[in-house]
Amino acid sequence: MFIEFLTHTTNGPYFFALCFLIILFTVEVLGLLVGMSLSHAFDSAIDFDVDTDVGGHLTLLGLGKVPLIIWLTFFFGLFTLIGYGANAISYSLVGYMPIWVSIIPVSIASFTINGFLCNLFAKLFPKIETTAVSTDTFAGRVATITIGDATYTKFAMGVVLDEHETSHNVRMQSMDEDVILSQHHKVILVKKIDNSAIWLAMPYES
Repeated sequence: MFIEFLTHTTNGPYFFALCFLIILFTVEVLGLLVGMSLSHAFDSAIDFDVDTDVGGHLTLLGLGKVPLIIWLTFFFGLFTLIGYGANAISYSLVGYMPIWVSIIPVSIASFTINGFLCNLFAKLFPKIETTAVSTDTFAGRVATITIGDATYTKFAMGVVLDEHETSHNVRMQSMDEDVILSQHHKVILVKKIDNSAIWLAMPYES
């Protein structure tokens, strides 16, 4: 009976959220066992510019206030609990609610409560506040080419450290047609190519 309730068609979105939580937890544990944290990877990949109007609205939802892995855990946990709770109450009174009836108010409630919890969490535990930064802050930083040689037309992979000493993978090309940036050499990131994640770089001379 319990399994039937969990997997019922009208509980589909909430069952998906529950499965996502289980997968998230499993991958994070496995990542920690091999020395690669999923939360660190997520937090490094995300970029919220809180100086913009959009970024300001996102912070109201808690995004950018805590590591992304915590935001996702809180949100999907709330979505699961509220969704199943609403359908449990509905089932005991009149039967299952159709998905289209429950999912919108459940989503709104989850986003609202999640924003409150994440902002509260960030105030109570400021030391684990997200260290995600805008990639625009990489301009002028020294990077190391790790894979391949960068030319004017071909990019190579490299690593750059942000102000929190967190490493980020970046793609880079030489900004000079006659200069080849070789693997393992240090370079200076100058600017990103318009509408691209590739950086133009120049040799670093210590």
